[in-house]
Amino acid sequence: MSDPTPTPGRRAATGGRAARARFDVTTLAAVVLPLLAVLAALLVDTGSEPRPAVAPRETALSTASVVCPAGGNGIQVASTSGASGDLTVRSGRRDDRDVAVAPGRSTEVDTGERAAVVLGEGDLAAGLVAASFSRPLASFDCRAPVFDHWFTGVGAGARHQSILQLVNPDEGRAVVDVEVLGSEGVVDAPGLRGVAVQGGESRSIDLAATLPRRDELTLHVSVVRGRIAASVRDTVRGIGGSRAGDDGLGSQDAPATENLLLGVPGGSGPRILFVANPGPTQERATVKVVTADAAFTPSGLEEVVLPPQSVVPVRLTRVLAEVGTGAERALGVLVESTVPTTASLQMFYRGDLVRSSPVARLDGPGTAVLPAGSKSLVLGGAAGPGAVTVTASDEGGAALPEQRVEVASDRATVVDLPDGARLVTVTGVATTSVVLVTNDDGATLVPVRAPVTTGLVPDVAPGLP
Repeated sequence: MSDPTPTPGRRAATGGRAARARFDVTTLAAVVLPLLAVLAALLVDTGSEPRPAVAPRETALSTASVVCPAGGNGIQVASTSGASGDLTVRSGRRDDRDVAVAPGRSTEVDTGERAAVVLGEGDLAAGLVAASFSRPLASFDCRAPVFDHWFTGVGAGARHQSILQLVNPDEGRAVVDVEVLGSEGVVDAPGLRGVAVQGGESRSIDLAATLPRRDELTLHVSVVRGRIAASVRDTVRGIGGSRAGDDGLGSQDAPATENLLLGVPGGSGPRILFVANPGPTQERATVKVVTADAAFTPSGLEEVVLPPQSVVPVRLTRVLAEVGTGAERALGVLVESTVPTTASLQMFYRGDLVRSSPVARLDGPGTAVLPAGSKSLVLGGAAGPGAVTVTASDEGGAALPEQRVEVASDRATVVDLPDGARLVTVTGVATTSVVLVTNDDGATLVPVRAPVTTGLVPDVAPGLP
């Protein structure tokens, strides 16, 4: 008879198989059950549909700021809100002052040659306008901080020198990256990456000292932290013998396939167009001259070849001179390209440097503060045929005679302003507008911009249950 009692070894083997079975079941439960739970949750219909994306909504501003770079002989401030009150002008960490403003007038503030931040609160937050000028005649762009700035045709050599100015209007630290394009492509500039500006301070970067080069450059300033207002002070020496001058080079918001450069002073000084192609492929651009009658490509002016990520100079002195003078003269230059590009004009008037950059088209009223001198408002790039109304006021805020002019999309229009005009406003059909100011010492261009009147609030909602 066989012994029904298993041997010890057989018991051990049987116990091992049972343990492995228990282990396998436990492992299976630990892995599979959570997966089944997740799958079941995904299959459950919660009865709700995905929430569609909602664009940010506009809201009234409670505070606003406009920044003026260093270099001017003080600044002028105004408000287009229609309210009276005090603005705060800050030209240093401890140098705050209250400046009274009223509708229709600008107020001069002595800030020396320092950078300044204009702050408005409450009713005065919307529609801040400021300007900075220096002698003999130069203007420096005052505007609200933006996150991208493009400066085309800057210099880092012995004759053409540019200074990049960065102003931080806030308390916290701000950081920017600067990409540099040259005549042969991207320029390695490690010293211009991760540039920090402490809260409430400004920083000037001399390109000739930081990145000495003989070719003309384009700067793309990207804000990676905080807020920054960037500007360029441009200086040209020794061009054409005794010619020398200073002026501010305004920033372009973004590359575009059409770049309109308005405001060509009279005279026979050198005129050089700079076109930058930030893209990775070789492209082409067509240059047109804009007059009061038409926009056309003069005979002999070839298409411009644009190598990738490069800056190309185009000499226009002879071309613009041959267009004519008086009513037939050139009022601007239009650059049409196969890809988005940036552009600027470098010009001279009576030996003084004049810089022109593209200005955003006005979709509503636009205002500019003006210096002393003879003034002409140049309108171009209209959205279509129509009329524009031009109002102006003098130093004391008194209204000057209103003017109404017809505009069209394929030409430019000039409106002579009274010499005493200190504040000008343009309303009507959407146009690009600049003011050409001249005196015995030189010339400068003042952009007419739409004041910031509202802010954007993002749409916020709870996540999924």
